[in-house]
Parts: sequence; C-alpha cells; structure tokens
Amino acid sequence: MTNASHPIKSLNGLLFVAILILWGHPADARQASSPAPIELSLATQAAPYSGLVLIAAEKGYFQEAGLEVTLKLYPSGKEAMEAMCQGKAHLATTADIAFAAKAIAEPSIRVLASIGTTTGSQIIARRDRGIQTPADLRGKKVGFTAHTTSDYFLFTFLVIENVSQEEITFVDIPANQQVAALESGAVDAVSAFEIFAFEAKKRLGGNAVHWDIQNNLAFHWLLATKVDFLDRPEPFRRLFEALIKAEHFVRANDEETRNIISRQWGFGTEFLQESWPKTRLSITFGQSIVTSLRSYMGWHLRKTGDPMAPPEVLNYLHTGILDDVAPKTVTIFR
Repeated sequence: MTNASHPIKSLNGLLFVAILILWGHPADARQASSPAPIELSLATQAAPYSGLVLIAAEKGYFQEAGLEVTLKLYPSGKEAMEAMCQGKAHLATTADIAFAAKAIAEPSIRVLASIGTTTGSQIIARRDRGIQTPADLRGKKVGFTAHTTSDYFLFTFLVIENVSQEEITFVDIPANQQVAALESGAVDAVSAFEIFAFEAKKRLGGNAVHWDIQNNLAFHWLLATKVDFLDRPEPFRRLFEALIKAEHFVRANDEETRNIISRQWGFGTEFLQESWPKTRLSITFGQSIVTSLRSYMGWHLRKTGDPMAPPEVLNYLHTGILDDVAPKTVTIFR
C-alpha cells in the first residue's frame, strides 16, 4: 500500500473549493464577466413629446442596452441644447426651429433623428385687455421665447391673421416665466409651448382667450449632439436600440405610457387629455426634417438681418447611426 493521493479525488477536491469560492462571491464573478455600462447624459424638456426617452429609462431599456443614461431636465429644448453645447450633456432634445437657429452660430451640432412631433403651441391672451380676436392683438404686448417654436409660430400666426409685426410690442421671456408674466399683467398675451399654454389657461380661467397657432404644422422634436461625441458611435447605437424598444412599447401600451409620463413628470390628467392627441412618438429621419430646417434657417437669417446665405442643411445631419440600427427609418434624399 502507498500513501499517494488518488488523482480523481484530488481534482474533485479542487473543483469543490472553486465552487465554494464562487458561491461566496457571486457578485465578484458577475462583475468580472459584465463590463460596466457606458454613461450618457441627455438634456431634455419634460414634455409628452420627450416620452420615448422617459419610457426607455422607466422600462429599463437603456440598462438592457448597456447604458447608464442620466436625464437632465430643462424648461425648453433651447435651454437643453445650450446645456449640451456647453458640455453639460452628451445629447439634447430640441425643436427643429431651435436647432436651426443655433446651428448657424454653432456648426458643430448634428441631428441624429426625430423622436416625436407635436402641434400643441398656442397664443393665450387676457380678455380684460380688450382682446377677443387675433386682430385685437394690435398695440398689445406679446410675450414669446426667441429662437424657438414660440417665436416662429407667433410670426406665422400674425401673418395669417394680417396683423403687422410693427403693430405688436414683442417681449422676449424665458419659456418657464411666460405664465407668471401673463398672470401679473406684464404682457397682454403669450405665444407658449403647450405645457405653459395649458397652465396659463388654468391660471386665467374665464379671463383667457386662446388660439392654436401651428395650423396643423407639427414641429419635429430632434435628438441632437455635438460632432465631437460621434467619434465613439457605439453609445449612440445602443441608445437608439433602447429608443426603438420604447417606441414599440408606446404603440402597444398607450394608457400605460400616459400613466408613466403623468407620474414621472407630474402632468395632470386634463393636460394629457388635451396634449396627447397632438403628440406622436416615433423615431424617423425623413425629408420633412430637411425641408423644415431649410425653411427655419432662412427665416432666422431674415429676422436677424443677417445677409449670409443659409448653410447647407445636409451638413448638419448625421444619419450613420440610424442607417446601421434601423435603416428603414431614414428616408431623406441623399
């Protein structure tokens, strides 16, 4: 007889020890096999048309895609885009009109896609200032937010109603201060995003008169970034994978989507009943974005008196991410 160990018994002993080690440290084992999520920050306005980014966060689609996305809330798309341009976020959501105005001064920004549309902008006016019809805006102070949908749709509304721009005193007011300015009487009317238009009507009650001002022309809610960030396309591919899942969820779960938006961003039932039919959440990159940006850039240059020719819009569009992830959504002429 010898005292030598049996090789099979020794092997079994080693396996048993290894199992005990892994059993005692399961988190360490998983951490070794799973890379850390990629961090992204997204500046956005809390609005129904931002719904896809909220749903992707709420349902865990960003996490499933290997992302850790921080949503940073701003009162308007213009302010969200300013934050992104200042390096406070990797991406921003903004209206096509605001993007067009900013792009002229900031050629490093790029459109990645449209993630929603809406037709909810309104003018809210005070009846006690003698305003009953659009013509009564003549000689009045009208608040607006420059270089946004509030600005452009006020301009087109006055043209349609044959009210000269020279007959209006325009007051540039940050979007989230418009309601207070109207309520206090500092202005006689405001051209407001749907969120603030709804609040203004609520505050004024029977003293409010209002008009829809988009004439069924929806503005695109764009996802934008700076060209420098596109050196690493993988985070953006993952982002769109998550947003596409969110779009599928929205289509199949309308009521739950509204409940999530209401609960997370504090919107009341009455507001969503008014806003939701005017809102569409979908990922697209169509020719209408090109047409809109060309029109808005030309309008912005004329308004500011800038003699330069409008820049080529196609230079501001980055379709590469969607071309890879969801090519059927890209329908612009190239």
